[in-house]
Amino acid sequence: MTTLVLSSQIPSGVIDDFDLVTVDGRLLLCAGDGSGGYTWEPSEDRWTEYRLDLPYRPADFRAMVGHLPTEDDHGYRLYSVCAAVVDGRIVVGGGNYEEPFAQWDLADGAVRVHARPDDGGTGKTKAVWLNGRPFFISCGAYTYLWDVERTDTEPVRLYGDRDTVAGIAAGTLNGRPVVIFGDCADDRVVVWDVDTRSVFREFPCPVPVADLGLAMLDGRTRVVAAGENRVVLGDPDTGAWEWEGPIDQDSIELDEEEEETENSISCMDIGIVGGRPVAVTGSEDGRVCVWSLEERRLVQGPFTPEHEGEVNAVRIADLDGRTVAVTAGEDRRVLVWDLERN
Repeated sequence: MTTLVLSSQIPSGVIDDFDLVTVDGRLLLCAGDGSGGYTWEPSEDRWTEYRLDLPYRPADFRAMVGHLPTEDDHGYRLYSVCAAVVDGRIVVGGGNYEEPFAQWDLADGAVRVHARPDDGGTGKTKAVWLNGRPFFISCGAYTYLWDVERTDTEPVRLYGDRDTVAGIAAGTLNGRPVVIFGDCADDRVVVWDVDTRSVFREFPCPVPVADLGLAMLDGRTRVVAAGENRVVLGDPDTGAWEWEGPIDQDSIELDEEEEETENSISCMDIGIVGGRPVAVTGSEDGRVCVWSLEERRLVQGPFTPEHEGEVNAVRIADLDGRTVAVTAGEDRRVLVWDLERN
């Protein structure tokens, strides 16, 4: 049974998004809020704050957001975050709904590269691996693929924008590298071919997409989409959805008042536990659940004590040799759940 193994109070405020990296064998959470960047080291429950330089001249900043940065601003505001390790140094990318995407060397806060001021604010971001290399995907007025290891190349324009993309995943489909997008405007899934730089396939999704991932099942790639109170499993080759799993209301002990509300899934991550693919979801009411993708069913959840308020982000990772889920919520807490605890 999954158990809570660590809880930490966020020192700055609510974390809307985070990413995880491993440096010298240490798992680190990378996040941001209205005052800059943060890391959290679970093994020592230690938070470290970083000032992030502004990527734009004051006049350009004022043109974007309507005011100049003040002395009280500790740096760029990161409400959407992605991270990777390049040459042993942590690189974070992100922005917020008013300010365009940028990348920083986290240690010194120096800007590495940034979007144009007219690209608009930042919605969804994601760190992905393609052909064995790290890339960042950012959704502004357009969606771009950034080569994290190279700052001297222009980003590649992809599908969608900050108002349409609700989920991003990357992997290999029939031997070709692809990026998968969940489109919340039309409730569909879009497959983008990395090599041809074009949309390869698109098909409707049976749920409003809140988040999206990829999993290998029986040697084949499957799209995993989450929305409302369901996780759905689809075939990107055919566009068919073979499993539409509703939450088992008896197993999560909904009371009468809760049954009348829509406590929709807000975030999801895909990982491997005990050699088997799982989805871990967080919901608007604080629930965290585990879904077995092989068995096509909810297997655990909700975990207790749950978040008090919406779960904003979830990631699956290895911590000291065990598979864990890390969640951050509106209650200003980060929780770590051991997914292998018997």
